[in-house]
Amino acid sequence: MHKQPLHNDKMSFAQSLGKLVKHQRAQVMDQAELALRTGLSRSTISTIENGKSVTTEALFTVLAQLNLLHYFSAVLDTQLALADNQQQRKARKPKAELSNDF
Repeated sequence: MHKQPLHNDKMSFAQSLGKLVKHQRAQVMDQAELALRTGLSRSTISTIENGKSVTTEALFTVLAQLNLLHYFSAVLDTQLALADNQQQRKARKPKAELSNDF
């Protein structure tokens, strides 16, 4: 199976997330109102909706305002629970201390 480069996966995810944000936002308010409610600029809202890079704080703020953050939290909780149940890697052996005898 041929895998796409990680860059394409990230861009595709960002664009899909932007479409979801735009769809949810457009049902209840315009970009200016979402900007006002989140304390972000309208330009930042537009950037998110276009799948472009923004700070995680800005993205999480918008997702929370649109009641979308809980979907991602549920996935994270599931993945963390799975990770906790998997066998942990062995810790490296501590480095031997060198003698101070000169």
